[in-house]
Amino acid sequence: MIIDFANRFSTLQPLTDATGASTNVIDMTKAGDAVAGAELYLVVRVGTAADSSGGAAVLNIGVESDSVEDFSTLSTKKEHLKVQIAEADLSANKIVFKCKLPPGLQKYVRLYYTESGEAFTAGTIDAFLTPDVNIA
Repeated sequence: MIIDFANRFSTLQPLTDATGASTNVIDMTKAGDAVAGAELYLVVRVGTAADSSGGAAVLNIGVESDSVEDFSTLSTKKEHLKVQIAEADLSANKIVFKCKLPPGLQKYVRLYYTESGEAFTAGTIDAFLTPDVNIA
């Protein structure tokens, strides 16, 4: 896979702080210029395996876009996609989600992580855009 540093949402972002936005916001006009004419795919990969006290934590990941970089305008912020991943599926170095970016994204895109069930006590997540992914 081709991974461009400017197209990373999260790099080993701790799951212990799972409720919140991805470390980085991507300006899609710049991401598009980097891979002109190519489709972009979102890839979410676990770094360090996730853990919680009872093994029942769930990671919710939302793909959000907005017309402003700080996502402060509630009237324009949109959630385009949401996925839930059980703790049991969050093992080390595993790609847990990949998809083509949904249509209708605005200029700025980020991921929003929310934990449910239980709090994570360990684990990290990587998330990025790439034009080169095995979709099987």
